[in-house]
Amino acid sequence: MIKTLLTLMLLVGALLTACGDGDGVQTQQPDAASAPEPAPVGRIDRSDVGPAQVISLSLKELDLPAGADKVTPSGAVSDALLKDGQLRFSTPGDTGEDQEAAFEIRSGATTSVRHLLIRSPRPTVVEAYEHTPGKFPPRPKLTIEGLGPDNALTGAPLTFRVKGLSAPDLKDRSRGEITVATAERAYNLLVKLDDFWSFNPEDSSLSISGPTMQRILGMLPKGDFELALTLSSRANGKDFTANYYTRVMKADARLSGKLLSQQGDPVSSLAGRKVLLEGVHTQMRAVAVLDANGAFAFERVLPDVYFLTLSDLDYPNAIRISFPIYEDSTQAQVSMVVPPGLGVDTGAKTAAKRTPSGSLDARSSVTQDGQGPAARSIPATKRSAPSAPLSAEGADRAVFSATAVEQDQPVNKKIDFKVPVGTESVGVKITVFAEESLFYPVMSMAEMRQLAEKRLQSGERPPKKRKYNDSWSYSVVGLPDTQLSASGVISEVRHYDVQGRMTKTMCVDVAKQTQNAALNISGSVGATNIGDKLLPITTTVELTLECRKLKSSSAKSGRPLDQAIRPA
Repeated sequence: MIKTLLTLMLLVGALLTACGDGDGVQTQQPDAASAPEPAPVGRIDRSDVGPAQVISLSLKELDLPAGADKVTPSGAVSDALLKDGQLRFSTPGDTGEDQEAAFEIRSGATTSVRHLLIRSPRPTVVEAYEHTPGKFPPRPKLTIEGLGPDNALTGAPLTFRVKGLSAPDLKDRSRGEITVATAERAYNLLVKLDDFWSFNPEDSSLSISGPTMQRILGMLPKGDFELALTLSSRANGKDFTANYYTRVMKADARLSGKLLSQQGDPVSSLAGRKVLLEGVHTQMRAVAVLDANGAFAFERVLPDVYFLTLSDLDYPNAIRISFPIYEDSTQAQVSMVVPPGLGVDTGAKTAAKRTPSGSLDARSSVTQDGQGPAARSIPATKRSAPSAPLSAEGADRAVFSATAVEQDQPVNKKIDFKVPVGTESVGVKITVFAEESLFYPVMSMAEMRQLAEKRLQSGERPPKKRKYNDSWSYSVVGLPDTQLSASGVISEVRHYDVQGRMTKTMCVDVAKQTQNAALNISGSVGATNIGDKLLPITTTVELTLECRKLKSSSAKSGRPLDQAIRPA
């Protein structure tokens, strides 16, 4: 009887607990409506975001709240900032593969996640070419041993090995070559690798010895090449043929540099910060880290025109210079001057106490042991008329201009403009004037097609493109939700008018930002006259108050990385 009563009491207690009465703790599944929602996840679809860049993207265009207050990057990106209605971040150097990054962005209690693919412009993967995809099993993977970083040919022994392939006749039936692309999109044969390699029957590999690779390096110019292999066998009664391709390069130039204050002293406050190197034609992208003396270095730099940028998210792309690295250069030294007022402790106050008044400011410069191409013969008829001087500045207008005349020496000017309290709008006009652009005729798309058809019919080859052209850059920082930063060389942009100018204008609403305080606009303009001393280049930024009365484009930033400046 007692046992029955005890059992009954236990059952009643359990029932009361399940119903929420009694001394038991009630357990209840959370309501689905009250559960925290997962963070909205999206992808930043920008094909123009590459390695070694400082990127600014509009929060509005990313469908993110303008009041977002915190960003946490992960993956390939470690530096990110929310400022002026933008998501700003710097990308890593090129690894030869695409890289993934993610950004967790918070606005109060709301969290959003955005993923980004950083595309490699110089992939190093070995690709297998299929004549009829899907008809045959996937080709086995080819490994190449002995290549340096960025697939550089270094003179070390080179070995080609296909996993799982055992074919004693591979040596006699296979071919390999190094070719270079031409302006006509054809390929010139430089080296036949099958003339130099030996066959190892133990693992069916093909190898080129170190001394032989040194000979091959001596046969190659500096630059990018395509390495192509056709491996073929009929061993064991089975036919096997596979074609493989990859990019290789030969480069031996070393670029060393340092950051200087305007007094010429090393900038030591930026140890651990990054400098970004971007090649215009080769698409070489690399990152170096500053040491305690403001020094840095890059190895295996290809001949090209380069932009060098201090990674700074508060003043994106404001500290940037451009210069060439020539074909026969093996050593190059660059000095990049950091102007005061851009958030960097350059030691200017201390230096001013010991620097005599009237002494000259330091200038960014580049020296190298190689020589540029021969100067062009420029007929007098090709010289343009002097440009009309800009009207004088006033209280509501300022002009910041960089003119490069001296060959290969960067010229940069800092932008410093204060917008008074109560200003409704700011007008921006950016102009690049390049006399060299007059050598590139302005043609419509129809005219370009006609010229291409004429050359195709006659067999005439187009003129060889000149690699070393004048460069320009600008960065305007501080305008709300507006990304104004671009750079390039004049041969890349076909939007010059017949006077050799290209222009961009904008009108930006700043009423909210100047309601209670003045707005500071900063940045820089830059120009480098590359390859001659006769045809200068000028980059100008003009800022004007109250532009709403003018017919201008809106403040929406659009896609500034691939839409730099256009004709007015």
